[in-house]
Amino acid sequence: TNSSSTAALPRPAAKDPRPYMQNPGSSSSSSSKRARLDRGLRSSLDPEPALKEFWYPAEFSSSLKSDTLIPFELFDEPWVLFRDADGRPSCIRDECAHRACPLSVGQIVNGKVSCAYHGWEFDGDGSCTKMPSTVLCRNVAVAALPCVEKDGFIWVWPGEGVPPEVPTTTQPPPGYTIHAEIKLEVPVEHGLLIENLLDLAHAPFTHQATFAKDWPVPEVVKFHANKLLSGQWDPYPIEMGFQPPCMTISNIGLAQPGKIMRGVTAQDCERHLHQLHVCAPSKKGYTRVLYRMSMDFWGWIKYVPRIGELWKSVAGQVLGEDLKLVVGQQDRLERGGDTWANPVSYDKLGVRYRRWRNGVAAGRLPDGTIGGGRSREETGDENGMISMSAGELFRLDENEGFVDQQAQA
Repeated sequence: TNSSSTAALPRPAAKDPRPYMQNPGSSSSSSSKRARLDRGLRSSLDPEPALKEFWYPAEFSSSLKSDTLIPFELFDEPWVLFRDADGRPSCIRDECAHRACPLSVGQIVNGKVSCAYHGWEFDGDGSCTKMPSTVLCRNVAVAALPCVEKDGFIWVWPGEGVPPEVPTTTQPPPGYTIHAEIKLEVPVEHGLLIENLLDLAHAPFTHQATFAKDWPVPEVVKFHANKLLSGQWDPYPIEMGFQPPCMTISNIGLAQPGKIMRGVTAQDCERHLHQLHVCAPSKKGYTRVLYRMSMDFWGWIKYVPRIGELWKSVAGQVLGEDLKLVVGQQDRLERGGDTWANPVSYDKLGVRYRRWRNGVAAGRLPDGTIGGGRSREETGDENGMISMSAGELFRLDENEGFVDQQAQA
């Protein structure tokens, strides 16, 4: 049995590049401010090699059956997942060592992958163990990735270094029931999609037809120069976080199913919806998305016939609303545009992700765990989780360098 992802939209063709143009009337002071704004906010459509030095969730455990081959791409390289004779997950290159036929179109035979072309068989280490109709040649193999199963995911390590422990932040909180596990292939660079998922402020404008229908738009934040706003103001009861290298986590407090409250935190609400998005770099310009949705209420609903189809349809609608924007951003980047020309205070979680990624690219984070330019001691999280509440997202902090802060200086 084979399983594969499908792309939601065709990827737009690259356009002729053009330089990013600043306002011709900008003063030297404005140019200096712009230079400070842009520091550490360099977007790239090509995954940096240093990003390979992390564990990546490649598939849901529930999808990898004993007779299943699951092809996927990671950093523009083809791989295939399967279970060996003992049920352990394995990941080898999806390319036969004989004639380069995709191994994923073959089948599982006694815990090994049998190529559909000439029947060559490969074990979980990538070694060829059988060559029908000829003499078995030694030392013939395909590449294999370190592969483990944890917290309902199959994880792979595409890097060159020694793999550390697998992160422990992908499980939903205690008392939550997993209701949906959905995978998608989308035609955007994974960092742009991560920044979109970490952006809370766009919801009442972009998602009026789906989950954010009738959500109120927060009022303009009024503040005095050089003074901070309280972190207790929460326009929406939502907590958000980024887990390196490619996971976003959100916990949404609900007044009642489908209805959001104002003036409270997520912890104040009785009902919650927990979301995990894995956004892994697939083939060039594409992202492999693994979406898991959990709730701490209505546990019985997972047994309703065809409810999974409903969740998948809703997720597709929401993603479609985002994609028309993010695909457009990607097109503008390909033309030389700048997605971080004027970041404001509510962009801070996306800004911290981008600074983390730029830091990884520059080699400033050799252990591959800490983001946002902060130490493990400062984050208080051994996995380097960068998280904050909605109130913190909209608060204006000192020295963040956002344009709405500078306008009040």
